[in-house]
Amino acid sequence: MASRRRPGAPADFEEIRPNLFLIHNPALGPVLRGEGERDGFHFHLTSWRRAGLLGRLASRGFVTLTIPDRIAALPAPPSAQLGPPRRLTISAKQQLSVLDLNAPNGWRSLPASPDGVLELLEGQIVRRRHGRGPADYLRITATGWQTLPAEEAILAAYGQLPDSPSLRLASTAEGWMMPEIPLPEAYRNVLGMIAQPHPAGWLLAGELEREWGEMIVTKLGVNVVGAVL
Repeated sequence: MASRRRPGAPADFEEIRPNLFLIHNPALGPVLRGEGERDGFHFHLTSWRRAGLLGRLASRGFVTLTIPDRIAALPAPPSAQLGPPRRLTISAKQQLSVLDLNAPNGWRSLPASPDGVLELLEGQIVRRRHGRGPADYLRITATGWQTLPAEEAILAAYGQLPDSPSLRLASTAEGWMMPEIPLPEAYRNVLGMIAQPHPAGWLLAGELEREWGEMIVTKLGVNVVGAVL
C-alpha cells in the first residue's frame, strides 16, 4: 500500500517542540486516540505513555522523527589535529580569539605582540574580527591560514578544547538557564526547538527540556553541572 505521508515531509509523525508533533500522515490518527489533543495537523501528547506511543507507531510501519532523533543526528566534533607552532602576523585592526567557554560569549581574545605577531598551532581554529565588523573563522596552516564556514569552524573548535570543559546550568523560578555559548547552526536550530531565548542565554522550562538541552551540549564534549532545581 502506498504511503499517505505528505509529500516532502521528513516523517509521518514529526516532533517540533517537546511533546508537540506534526501529523504528516492521516493514517496514524487511530493510534493517537486517547494519547493527547489534536488540532488539525498538530498533536499535543499529554499522556505519560510517550515511549509506548512511539513504539506502537513504529511497529505499524510509521516513521517518527523526535527531538532526541535530531540530537542523535547532530555531527560530533572531529578529533583535534594540531601541529607545530606557527607565527602569524596580523594588523592592528584585527582581533583573533579562540573558543573558551569560560570567557564572555565563549571567545577568548589572543593578545598579539607589539609588532602584531601571534604564535598559534597549525590546525588551530580561531575567530577573526576586523574592528567592529562581522567575524569570520580561520584554520591556521603551515603558510598562514585557511578560511572556514562558521558551522565547520565552530564544530572543529569544540574538538580542540582541552580536557572536558564544563557548562553550568543555573536554576531559576522559571526552570534552568543555559548560558549563551557559540554553537554550530545545526545545534542552535535543535536547541531552539526546546529552549526559549532569554537575555541570560537559553531558558529550559521543564525537566524534558533540561534533559534534552544537556544532551545537545554533551554531544559537543561539554560536561553539564549544576542542573538540580
